[in-house]
Amino acid sequence: MDHLRSSVGLKGYAQMDPKVEYKREGMRLFETMWGAIGERVSDLIFRMESFNEEFIRSTWVDARARHDDAHEAGASARIGSDTAAQRAASGSEGRGDGEEVKPEPIRKDEPRIGRNAPCPCGSGKKYKSCCMRKMA
Repeated sequence: MDHLRSSVGLKGYAQMDPKVEYKREGMRLFETMWGAIGERVSDLIFRMESFNEEFIRSTWVDARARHDDAHEAGASARIGSDTAAQRAASGSEGRGDGEEVKPEPIRKDEPRIGRNAPCPCGSGKKYKSCCMRKMA
């Protein structure tokens, strides 16, 4: 990118529009990069080695065993969550009064300190230039 910037800067002396030259040179570099990636991928594909089929089968068997263990663990976790849901349901039914308990909102007990009020630390400065930044 630095090379692109310097080359476009020099083309400004040749009375060419720098924006157009950025686009033109950038597209040329992109196409060069895209071609290099395509060549590299095709080179890697042709150099691939074939593996023994027994090796591949053993890999599939190992992976299947790991996935089966994960499936069993997930099933046991689902059973545990069902019992928790059942306990919660039985707890709400056990009250019998039929009222829902609403959570109490959180409220501050102290009054809000204004930005231009004197700082509560006793420094004599305004709150905005003393402790407001420390509290946030």
